[in-house]
Amino acid sequence: MTGSGRGIGKETAVLLAKKGINVVVCARNSREVNETVSEIRQFHSGVIGIACDVGVAAQVNGLVKKTAEHFGGVDILVNNAAVLYLKQLVNTTEGEWDETIASNLKSAFLCSKAVLPDMKRKNSGTIINVSSVAGKTGYANLSAYCASKFGMMGMTESLAWEIAGNNIRVMSICPGEVDTDMQDVDPAYRKENAGEMLKPEQVAEKIVEMAFDRKYRNGQSVDI
Repeated sequence: MTGSGRGIGKETAVLLAKKGINVVVCARNSREVNETVSEIRQFHSGVIGIACDVGVAAQVNGLVKKTAEHFGGVDILVNNAAVLYLKQLVNTTEGEWDETIASNLKSAFLCSKAVLPDMKRKNSGTIINVSSVAGKTGYANLSAYCASKFGMMGMTESLAWEIAGNNIRVMSICPGEVDTDMQDVDPAYRKENAGEMLKPEQVAEKIVEMAFDRKYRNGQSVDI
């Protein structure tokens, strides 16, 4: 579960743990990782935390290796890590663009690539990519974010075709605005509109439902 130190990722990790699933909490911020792990350990022992930049191949490979050592492998991968800059394209720096693509899109590529050989060997597995309505519609001042989420949608559909014969499902979920700390790029907007936004718990519930309910098909995109 990438990006699971807070927000959607944290709520999904907690909900999976409540269902008795072994969980790996992963984020760049080690403090957030430790806090989430501590919360889960109050009711479930099958959890470890690993601080990791999932935009870096060597760290992703280490993450998957440690996961296999503890739990035997990865059955469910949720690619959730993301950053957002609220800027016009002309004001977006190359560093901000690269960070957005690495965190939001390259991470999903690296993590999926790392877990797929074992999933293929076992002939089972589920990958859920957390995209966004911004992966289907472009929005002003979100060019980098939209580009990363549009890319995630294309990768999801392509990969779904590639693994169609391996009993693996690759799907995407496209939430609308969610009341998480990511919205603090515009605190005034968040304060005014939080009541109309999805709660991270709602998105987590749908992700977990998709992971276990076979009515959600390989290649499917789910709006929420």
